[in-house]
Amino acid sequence: MSAATIPLRHDPQAGHPLIDDESGLSPAWLTAVLRGQHMITAARVVAVRTQPVGNGMLGLNLRLYLDYDRSEAGTPQTLVAKLASTKPESRESGAGLGLYLRETRFYQELAPRLQHGLARTLFADVSDDGRRFCLLFEDLAPARGGDQLSGCSLADAETAIDAAAALHAPLWDDRTLLALPWLQRDFMNGMYAEKFPPCVELVATRFAALLEPGVIDVARAYAGCIGRYFALQRGPWTISHQDYRLDNLLFAARGGAMPIAVLDWQTFMPGPGALDAVYFVGAGLLPELRRAHEEALARRYHEALLAHGVRGYDWAQCWHDYRLCAAHGLIMAIVGAAITTPTERGDRMLSTMINRHARQMIDLDTLSLIR
Repeated sequence: MSAATIPLRHDPQAGHPLIDDESGLSPAWLTAVLRGQHMITAARVVAVRTQPVGNGMLGLNLRLYLDYDRSEAGTPQTLVAKLASTKPESRESGAGLGLYLRETRFYQELAPRLQHGLARTLFADVSDDGRRFCLLFEDLAPARGGDQLSGCSLADAETAIDAAAALHAPLWDDRTLLALPWLQRDFMNGMYAEKFPPCVELVATRFAALLEPGVIDVARAYAGCIGRYFALQRGPWTISHQDYRLDNLLFAARGGAMPIAVLDWQTFMPGPGALDAVYFVGAGLLPELRRAHEEALARRYHEALLAHGVRGYDWAQCWHDYRLCAAHGLIMAIVGAAITTPTERGDRMLSTMINRHARQMIDLDTLSLIR
């Protein structure tokens, strides 16, 4: 395959070194990448200015503003880069859990098989020890970002549900996913089962003033049967984002030409597709709106899968998977609180998610499916 169809990897002799930090995003490096992707020919990047973008807790996200030495049709004026977090605690968590490796491999090996909801990847590489990585994307601006704290409208939820089905269908029941050595599904699930119970107690203390009555009781009950939760997950599986929520989505991307773009694939694994649907609904909708429309959104997801060609997956199993996987939200919020550097917004977001996911589990009677 040509360099125009796959993300470039580091090659110091060709001018593509492995990027350690923001300083590596130099004019010379960007020129080499853009020429390798056939986005520029004679033009050369002569200056780059960076600006933080997004709310990533385990990575550094930057918008790059480029200046060239000459005019040339089609030269991108802005790009978006993602690097390892500059915060030591978050960076160690991202590397130690294999998140940087997993996301880079996703863009190198799996993204080309998906047709919807992804930015074009111009460069993707990771160090052998998984501690450093660099992703370079087209800029999807103008776009509207989601806000995890304020939630979203029903219309945005429907768009996100449709996009989830479109991402899941191409790799539905694809057994080759389980053979990818860098995914480590069993390792991640084992880590969650081990870490979740003590993390519950950490959160019970740290967020004592932010959690609603009864929420920690749900978390503790789930901690006592979390191993069974993973054992109960059954196929067919697909590529499951596992952190499919508003902070990782862009709406009306490319000025509306792209209905939604899905970002941040650090935690994805083979798993039930319904997990992404229930996680989004639980995290993104305010409780009253969720209760009024939850089953309709789950049915919309199932119908969209069928429209994309998925067969052998009936509504009864989809609804069961949806109810069971409502527990995933507590894993992401509670473990996330323990492994990331505390910030004011991060604490508010994570405590809000814990409250919403616990209430969703109560409404769906999730614990009755696990115990």
